[in-house]
Amino acid sequence: MSNPLDNFKLARPFGLAKPIIAQHGPTPLGQVTDILTQMGLSELRTIAREYDLVTNGMNKQQIVAAIVAQMHHPETVRRVASRLEKPQRQLLAALTLAGGAMTDDEMRGLFERFSLGLVSQLQGVLVALQNKGLLLRTSLNSAPQHQFGLSGALLDLGWYVPTEVRTALRVSMPITPFDVQQPAEDTTTPTIVLIEPYRLLADLLLVARSLDGYQFNHDEERDERSTLLRVPTSLTLPNTTGSPSSGGSAAIPPPANILSTSMLSSLGTRVEYTPAFLRFAVGLLRLTDILHKDDSGALILRVLPNAAQLLLGSTHKEILRELFELWLAQASYESLFDLQEDGLRLRCRATSLSYPTLRPGELEAENSEARQSLIALLAQAPRGQWINFAAFARFIYRLNPLFLQKRQRLFPGPHWWLEQEEGRPLRPTQLHDWLQAEAHYLAHLVRGPLYWWGICDIVLSQDKQLLAFRLTPFADWLFDGLETEDIFQYDPPLPADILEIVNTEEILVRCDLGAWPIIEVMEVFAEAVGVRASRLYYRLTPKAFGNALSRGHRPSKLFAALRMVSEEQANDSLSQILAQLEHWAASYGRMRVYTDVTLLEVADTIVMRELSATSTLDEQIVQAIHPTLHILKKSGTERLIDDLKRRGQTPLVHDEEFSYGAD
Repeated sequence: MSNPLDNFKLARPFGLAKPIIAQHGPTPLGQVTDILTQMGLSELRTIAREYDLVTNGMNKQQIVAAIVAQMHHPETVRRVASRLEKPQRQLLAALTLAGGAMTDDEMRGLFERFSLGLVSQLQGVLVALQNKGLLLRTSLNSAPQHQFGLSGALLDLGWYVPTEVRTALRVSMPITPFDVQQPAEDTTTPTIVLIEPYRLLADLLLVARSLDGYQFNHDEERDERSTLLRVPTSLTLPNTTGSPSSGGSAAIPPPANILSTSMLSSLGTRVEYTPAFLRFAVGLLRLTDILHKDDSGALILRVLPNAAQLLLGSTHKEILRELFELWLAQASYESLFDLQEDGLRLRCRATSLSYPTLRPGELEAENSEARQSLIALLAQAPRGQWINFAAFARFIYRLNPLFLQKRQRLFPGPHWWLEQEEGRPLRPTQLHDWLQAEAHYLAHLVRGPLYWWGICDIVLSQDKQLLAFRLTPFADWLFDGLETEDIFQYDPPLPADILEIVNTEEILVRCDLGAWPIIEVMEVFAEAVGVRASRLYYRLTPKAFGNALSRGHRPSKLFAALRMVSEEQANDSLSQILAQLEHWAASYGRMRVYTDVTLLEVADTIVMRELSATSTLDEQIVQAIHPTLHILKKSGTERLIDDLKRRGQTPLVHDEEFSYGAD
């Protein structure tokens, strides 16, 4: 098998606008100047010669300043790196992709897994890189130690690639191409699943509207209240999913705020999404408060009134990246818990009373760091090329098999683990076990969140296994903030089946970015009822239409949008709706003002018919406002009253000229 590091390239870097992830993993305790200052004078002079610096008459501080100044010139750093031998170049590239910092033990394992030479040759390679200033020996502050509150004395000596070097040398992640026309070791044609740009935003709106007004049941209300009372990242719940094993372990309980079965069932009647996506979408909506509990304190979910404008309006591109940043920084172990779909169980050490011994936030932090390190690595992958997933997974194993369980190296035994068989933890340092657990985590990340965000297209086998993926232009936008032409000038077409007319009052609209012109006017002039049949559900009522007009909105935009759709779809109901709306608009604001008139009001229509038959009422009517309310001629009012009194019927009279009460 060929070494994947043979394809490493040291080339000119991309122009990064605002990268989301810069440094992950262990970090040095000081800056490059501090690290160089701790080195001996002879070592500094060796580095200075590589940068063509003349050090005669210069003291130690001056040499350090001169070296640092040269390292800020990318052309100079690339010139020094171009003189590296193959093992040196490959080790530097691997270390850069692994995060830029590594302890001695991790460096030794990396050197062996990539077969860069004999272990006895490792020290010579490290010294050669150090003599060129491309790799520095320093003390590292391990991220797991810092996050989980371990002793500050547990600092590691390790190796660090300066930020200036990593900026100057763009290390491209090696890939194994995948031929979608002739896949290896498979005679069947794979299924290519392309993601629609900004599809996630429309899906989020659909899920949010589906839960608008959802009321928690008794169990959900209890869990919600208990979540508010406890530290959300603390694992203090007893083991309720099984008894502890003889080794003193317990099943890790589900994370807080996980989507309940009742809520999943409610969503399933309105929208057609997988449970994994629904958990992802609801978590993201609640994280951003687009979906939130009712402000009155009742445990009812509400949606922001401007949710449609936020997700599909003119700022949808910026909103997408802001949501991505929030998701990336979110601390949760829900994605680890989702591995149970592949037959994996999440367990940890436990006390004699079956309480997990994990520190608060430990599992969440490890999962968040693993996700960030993988995305930082994918940011170095080529765009637009199909990447063989099996080869990609094996490359991750060789680069860092403990990316998901970094804290394991701090203890003689695993603190938490994944297992398929009771009492047999899967060991991430063994390739066979790693492929049974961590490889599934990678597949869930690629075909799940990264696909939903629009970062990659995927290729699936007939049994729905992930075969390959390729990064889309959205990877540049979400990872680095680079606006490509595909992102900036994307103009989605108007969907063919954009409207579904239920009746003259009820309309279903397809939730799609291309349908925003229709959704925008429906949000203004109609009542948003919710979701039906995976479509946005609106009701056209005189009240909603009148409220829009009273706020200063002009109906011409609504009429233009509906006429545009009617030209594409021949629909009688749509024509009736247009006629009805035009009638409402023509009638709005029209009124007749009558002064010095008499109003006649009776109890019901029977009395009105009796008056018409026994009096001259019909001759006195000016305008019928209602079947029981008429405007009469003032001159004939007294005659009508006299007729009623002669028949023994005394009317109740209100006269503004004399009083406000009854005469």
